[in-house]
Amino acid sequence: MKRFIILILLSVHIGLALGANYSRIDKQSGTVPANLKTAKDIARYLTRNLTTPTDKARAIYFWITHNIDYDVSKLSTNYSYSDPQELVDAALQKRKGVCANYAALFQACCQSVGVQSYVIEGYTRQNGKVLPIGHAWNAVKIENRFYNIDATFAAGFVENNKFTRQFRDMQFMILPDEFIKTHMPFDPIWQFLSNPISFKDFDNNNFEKTSKIGRFNFSDSINQLPTLSTKEKLKREKLRITRRGTANKLVSERLTNLSDHIASEEVGTETANFNQAVSLFNEGVLIYNKYVSTLQKSKGITTATAPKFLEVLNASREKTVEALALVTKIKSKDPKLNNEISTFRKNIEKKLASIDMEISRTKKISGE
Repeated sequence: MKRFIILILLSVHIGLALGANYSRIDKQSGTVPANLKTAKDIARYLTRNLTTPTDKARAIYFWITHNIDYDVSKLSTNYSYSDPQELVDAALQKRKGVCANYAALFQACCQSVGVQSYVIEGYTRQNGKVLPIGHAWNAVKIENRFYNIDATFAAGFVENNKFTRQFRDMQFMILPDEFIKTHMPFDPIWQFLSNPISFKDFDNNNFEKTSKIGRFNFSDSINQLPTLSTKEKLKREKLRITRRGTANKLVSERLTNLSDHIASEEVGTETANFNQAVSLFNEGVLIYNKYVSTLQKSKGITTATAPKFLEVLNASREKTVEALALVTKIKSKDPKLNNEISTFRKNIEKKLASIDMEISRTKKISGE
């Protein structure tokens, strides 16, 4: 399944920089040996003498913003990817990318050195105006608190269709109630607020709710993510977004995209179940063929041999019944798959009837 992203780089710095002094870390994080080519190797080198998650995240952030240029040729364009690793590899090979590349690379580096991080997708505001295009950034969780990081915005700016690398240290470790004023996640859990604002509130520059304590438990939702299937993650995200209201075209497009992904996952699950049913059926056929082969080599079924024949037939029947039960549960919206299921189900039922007939005959011989 491919995911589609919309990419942007804003030309001004926004946000709230923390007052910490990172000069020592920044000084050692500007470059890495040329032979280091992977996110894992680069991250481990950058953090080789660092111990805290904050310092590690800083070293990674500083290196990315000083070594990855914004790819102006892809400014405000759509493209698809199947795996985030594609974004990481492209950024490291070309030493340039768009917001999705910056975010994926930061995420990969953090994961390599044990810093808990996330990639977040949404849209942004510049100079008080909501931009009609998507964006991607990161967040880290340190000592049970969430902080936002935007390496793309920190790297430089685009002017007259040309990227200028100019580090603006205003996008590191930003608290949620400040970051929400410029960055709106599609999924409200990534606001990291107990009283998340709606899309309409963001678009209208209304942040009154952020000062009030609410009951939205974003932490529980985030903690559950690793335990959920891809389809369940998508369905829950779609529900959360829908509850926030579809205030603009970007949100509507996101919901459409989620619906497409859910449908794709459902077809994938249905196909996987169908293939599993075929595998079970084939196992049953192989066992039945063993019965036929043994029967042909013997002088027929006798009272003495009947129990052994029944054992093989029952094993074949068990696999065939499993296949039938599994294929019966598949409810697909794909006409082609439904036709295959219908034909396959008839074959299973036909084979099951043959097995049952042989079992009945063998039981009579055994005296059951």
